[in-house]
Amino acid sequence: MTLKLKGLMALSLLFLLCSCEVQLEDNMRIVVKGQVQDQYQAAIPEAKITVQTRRGNYSGSQSSYVLGEGFSTADGQFSVISFYDGDEDFAIEVSAGDDYSSYVYKQNTVNFTPSDYTFNLETVALKSMADFNLKVLRTSGEGNTLTYSLTYTEGFCLEFYEGEQPNPYDNTCYPQRMVSLQLNDNGPDIEKTYRVPIGEPVVFTYSINDEPEITEIITVNTASYDFSFSY
Repeated sequence: MTLKLKGLMALSLLFLLCSCEVQLEDNMRIVVKGQVQDQYQAAIPEAKITVQTRRGNYSGSQSSYVLGEGFSTADGQFSVISFYDGDEDFAIEVSAGDDYSSYVYKQNTVNFTPSDYTFNLETVALKSMADFNLKVLRTSGEGNTLTYSLTYTEGFCLEFYEGEQPNPYDNTCYPQRMVSLQLNDNGPDIEKTYRVPIGEPVVFTYSINDEPEITEIITVNTASYDFSFSY
């Protein structure tokens, strides 16, 4: 068998394997439409709309496939024509870069086709994101400890649908995350930046030398918010 024939056979096999993984519906196209705006109802232009299958739930998946792609216009409107795949993990992602949160629509399309072959997301609200810059310094000397927790809102919204209706039990929309740490002689100081939505509160709870806890609530109202604490 010649090297050229072996190469052709390998390409043919690869094509067959890929074809088995994603079953595109023959002669079918869908339309994904809606409008993107921020939490203040201002339009977001140039937001990216990506239609995917095998995406995964959070940061995507290595086995994901892009079926269609487009961008919102100056008034935030979008209308994207895409291929369609009957799969348990069909997704539409709306993102506008690091300055905004992201949104993902998930649907099991094995036995579902939208009416008029249109996914109308209506209004997709993304939140403007900020840097929350935490700086903690020990000024009281050796032997003093600080135990603290930071609770904040993460910048993504994942919504599951069953047919035309949302499934609120599986949704993960702007979840709360908490991180905890103890500072002592082995590591008395810390500087760290967290990405949080502008306008959302950050809850800082702390205890010095195992004294009763104290809670501070900080509202992040600028694109770069500095919060310093000393003990």
